[in-house]
Amino acid sequence: MRFAFSPLNSVAIAVAVGLAAWTLRPLMEDSSFMAGVLPMLALAGALGAVGAALTLPRLLTLLGQAGGLTVFLGLRGLGIQPPTVETGRLESLGILASRGTMMVRDGSLPLPTSAELVWLILLATAGILVVVEVLVNVLEQPAWSIAPLGVLFGIGAIASPFEMRANHLLILVGGYLLVLLVATTFGASRGGRPDQVAGFNAWRSVVALVVGGIVVGLASATANMLPMGPKQPWLEAGSETPIQLSDPTVSLAENLRRPAEEEVLRYRTDSGNPIYLRTTALTRLTVDGAQLTPMQLTTAGLPEPSSDAFVEEETRVTMRFPSEYLPAPFAPTSYRADGRWAFDPDTLSIVATGEDRSEQTSDLEYRVTSAIPAPAAEAVDAATAAADPAGQLTSQVPDGLDPAVAQLTAEVVAGATTDGEKAQAIQSFLRSESFAYSLDAPDSTELDAISSFLLESRSGYCIHFAAAMTTMARIEGIPARMAVGFTPGTADGDDYVVTTHNLHTWPELYFEDLGWVPFEPTKSVASPPPWTDADAPSDDSASPSPEPSTPSATPSVQPPSPEPSPSPSAAPDEDEPVEGESSSGWWFLLSVLLLAGVPWGLRTLQRRWRLRPGLGAQEAAEGAWSEVRALYRDFRLPWDDSSPLLALDVLTRRLRPETAERLRELAEVVEKTRYARSGVEHGSLADDVLAIRQDLLQHRPGADQVRALFLPASLVPRR
Repeated sequence: MRFAFSPLNSVAIAVAVGLAAWTLRPLMEDSSFMAGVLPMLALAGALGAVGAALTLPRLLTLLGQAGGLTVFLGLRGLGIQPPTVETGRLESLGILASRGTMMVRDGSLPLPTSAELVWLILLATAGILVVVEVLVNVLEQPAWSIAPLGVLFGIGAIASPFEMRANHLLILVGGYLLVLLVATTFGASRGGRPDQVAGFNAWRSVVALVVGGIVVGLASATANMLPMGPKQPWLEAGSETPIQLSDPTVSLAENLRRPAEEEVLRYRTDSGNPIYLRTTALTRLTVDGAQLTPMQLTTAGLPEPSSDAFVEEETRVTMRFPSEYLPAPFAPTSYRADGRWAFDPDTLSIVATGEDRSEQTSDLEYRVTSAIPAPAAEAVDAATAAADPAGQLTSQVPDGLDPAVAQLTAEVVAGATTDGEKAQAIQSFLRSESFAYSLDAPDSTELDAISSFLLESRSGYCIHFAAAMTTMARIEGIPARMAVGFTPGTADGDDYVVTTHNLHTWPELYFEDLGWVPFEPTKSVASPPPWTDADAPSDDSASPSPEPSTPSATPSVQPPSPEPSPSPSAAPDEDEPVEGESSSGWWFLLSVLLLAGVPWGLRTLQRRWRLRPGLGAQEAAEGAWSEVRALYRDFRLPWDDSSPLLALDVLTRRLRPETAERLRELAEVVEKTRYARSGVEHGSLADDVLAIRQDLLQHRPGADQVRALFLPASLVPRR
């Protein structure tokens, strides 16, 4: 094993540092910070590669890279924080760095991609790149490059360990392995044998994974030791009292009792069917009601559906009411919305994280794609309860519950043989004529709210019915939680209008192979979902619901129909970027193209340098012969290292006759300059070499041409 110094080293380092910088993505509200990182890395990689190609001293090449990075950062920084009469350039840059540091220290995740913070990321990335260059190209210790490369990943693991996933570590390790593979070689001069190469490369991969694991472990262990400000301030939500939020979409009782309903939102679906919109789910249940639990928010991609029994639906919403939540049909798989958003992986609640999070939905237009549960009735009947993957909280029966509730539940499910049939029986019981819908909460001074509803009053509104079914399901060992959101609303042309009187809560039960399945136990508000049993006989005199009736109050499960024509309330156009996207995608593509063109540019510079005019006969001949040797390596042609004239039999086999004759003339000149050091005519050497190159480009297979132009093997030292 030995170090290999080549122009590709700096290119590999730039790619590896770029991949390391990308691991900061979960901490940022979008990926636009890479729009500044990629051009800077392309500049550093190009400067390093040119220096290596021209065989400049390594320290001089490093100084050139550092100078280029300094100019890049200085120009960008002074464009953000221009100097004034009172502050010079350096002081302005210091102020800029201080502002970026304060944003990290005092901000909450995900961090905004502000100019100050992006410049701070550029500064850190540039510093890491210089350190990696020193380790790889100056000290010839590429294995140690994992330490600086792991810094950015470590920052993410410390600040937000729940959002850093395995793929981020794999990206980091991939960049590290690229540096190792490019910057090291295995040769016989150090005692290595060809059959050891595979084992050696495997060992390098193992080392990368082990060191990466150490980085993650250290970052996790020190996560709570660093004063980086509140990492997830939304975790303070929730308490030991029933949920109390300023969010009007959760304040059910207050809004349901409003004398005059107010429009909350308008929506339309691709299928044209009405649909429930969900804001959050309450998993903690006490005898006095449901509570919101702390959330571990993330900006990573929404998970795939937990069951194959679903219908995909896209919903376009125009939200009027201010809210901390983004109403969305369950279960959302993607969304497009302006502002800063994150979601809770357990409940799939989409939550605002911006500075004005309580007002973030005001006059907001957005799109949501959802995988709406649509199990077959037979599948629900035969379903078996499964453990909630998010934890046991959804299986806990409230402490202090009247024992008579458990006895009542046993009587209700007495005839059921499966967990699915038990859920059906509980829903039918609560929808029976024994219960009445009323906005007047049950009055009781002796029992808790749930026991009072089930055992005494049997009168209440949606939250009482949902809490009762959630409790009874948990008693029977079925994980259950309470979803909060809106019933489908009323049709208005192609749109549906949802008002404050459509606020609603319903239970979701968890079954094996089905995931979370919604039920509807609240009578006089909505029909039961089609996968559940029909309504039990009900009393026509039951108290009417203040919520408007809808053409269909069940979630949409029919096959989507052709998309209705757009209306003024439609959400953003298809061409608008997905939430979190920006023009950085174009910057990324441009930077990739620039990096792909670096090897071509290096070979062009190298060729011009070798064939430059004004050289003496011997130097010009040797430069021309070196360029021919490089061309043969680039085009994967056999080469003979013997003297030029003796090698012609091998070298001319795949050339056309006229090109072979040019090569013969070139070989004769090279031989003469080596033995007759004066009086040799060498004026046409460059033309001969270029003619040989042109012949190869025109007559070699297309794959060889592409490799020769963009992946020239001659840039890599012989192994």
